[in-house]
Amino acid sequence: MGVFIGGLYLVAVGGLVFFGVHRFKMVFGYLFNRPGPPVEGESVALPREGATVCIQCPVYNEPLVIEGLLKSVAAIDWYPGQLEIQILDDSDDETPSIISRWLEKNPRWAGVCRHLRRSDRSGYKAGALASGMRQSRACFFAVFDADFRPSSDFLRVMMPAFTDPSVGLVQARWDFSNRRAGFLTRLQAVFLDAHFVVEQVARAAGGLFFNFNGTAGIWRRDALEDAGGWSADTVTEDLDISYRAQMKGWRFVYLPHYTVKSELPEHITAFKSQQRRWTKGGIQVMRKLLPALMRSNAPLSIKIEGFYHLTVGFVHFFLVLFALVFVPFLVVLGPVPGGAFWFVHPIVILGAGASTVLFYLVGQFCRDRRWLDLFLTLVMAPLVLSFGLAMSLTCLWAVFDGLFTSGGEFVRTPKGGRNMGLGGILRSGRFLSQYRILAGCEGVLAVVMLGGAATFAERGLFAIASVLVVKAVGYIALVGWFVGDSIGGDEVPQRLEPIPATDSGLPFSGRRME
Repeated sequence: MGVFIGGLYLVAVGGLVFFGVHRFKMVFGYLFNRPGPPVEGESVALPREGATVCIQCPVYNEPLVIEGLLKSVAAIDWYPGQLEIQILDDSDDETPSIISRWLEKNPRWAGVCRHLRRSDRSGYKAGALASGMRQSRACFFAVFDADFRPSSDFLRVMMPAFTDPSVGLVQARWDFSNRRAGFLTRLQAVFLDAHFVVEQVARAAGGLFFNFNGTAGIWRRDALEDAGGWSADTVTEDLDISYRAQMKGWRFVYLPHYTVKSELPEHITAFKSQQRRWTKGGIQVMRKLLPALMRSNAPLSIKIEGFYHLTVGFVHFFLVLFALVFVPFLVVLGPVPGGAFWFVHPIVILGAGASTVLFYLVGQFCRDRRWLDLFLTLVMAPLVLSFGLAMSLTCLWAVFDGLFTSGGEFVRTPKGGRNMGLGGILRSGRFLSQYRILAGCEGVLAVVMLGGAATFAERGLFAIASVLVVKAVGYIALVGWFVGDSIGGDEVPQRLEPIPATDSGLPFSGRRME
């Protein structure tokens, strides 16, 4: 039995170290290749001819945030007669009436802003974007989700990159207006900042493939059409079209110093739904495109990074396996000097734990160069790792879903702060039963961790006991937040005032384009 458990533990450790090494690669790739700060006045606008832009805003049941989006995109500066706005509205709640009332109150936008409705949600977001594209002659398409608040200089900052005819996409960095709203949003911000500040920069600066993030980016029409257009056979249409376009030879540009504010989900169930879709979609894209990437003439560095990028969802298998065998491994083999624990565990700490902590620390500090953020992330590091371990159950479920299914329902992430309901996630009996099962499994693992902690505390091994308690905290938090969501209900409340548009962080001349 000891050999079997030890073998499982080594498999888990091996997988975590494999993906942990990639974290180190991303950190060092960022540190050695990160771009300098933007130079004021450096950007030059595109010539007027051929610079027609269509701003696409795909929305579905967004009553709390839609007005803020409309105000923000309506304030974006561009050449007269060269801009159109499409509100791609598949909603079946009060959102269409809110949009209609806003357009009635702002008649000057009637000739620019089109409110487009479809008879059904076929293809979900990808279907809406494709439908809108067919109804526009624009050469470029900017995409914004409903909770994003672009500043007025968005096009003037982003579009100059397209002077290079090989550039198919320009992506801005996400920032978050509610990152300090609660502990859940703080944790999410740590995870996502590492992606947008470190990972995206490392890939872009290293000449590797990186992905359009689904919003706050601009596509060249030719790149979209050359790649085959939007497809709904995965639930991450953004990752799918990104790889297809880059495999066709199109270059992508990432602007890490230019940010667009958005909103993080403040309900654990909404966050789980988002992570489930991202993980499932990543595995679907892996099935669809990784074999073709490996057979392509792309450089070996791109193939290696693409392999890591598209298979990263499998790290959740190793995390769950680690959670299941960690306590039995300690009990059976014994955490005594000279034992297997003391040989293997330093590898785990360095290869998996330290690489992940460094990844998040660099993301937090390099975002705004604030020492306080670095210190707080360091203090939170054990809880960040615990939360990531606990979330692995949800993501592993998504991995299996992505392995054996194509396409699927695009379950949007409800936005609107703590005042927002869960958009029907818990009103669906199917989703409710699935999340209840997940919460039950998380509760069982919390009990296992706490039981192991009690056992080792009785033996006087308080260091091991404290590690197990910290690991249990993540599971306990997920269960507690889920219970809170269930008790709080799933109804959409009365509409709130939209959050205001915010500055991008770059100099703004205040001059409207002529």
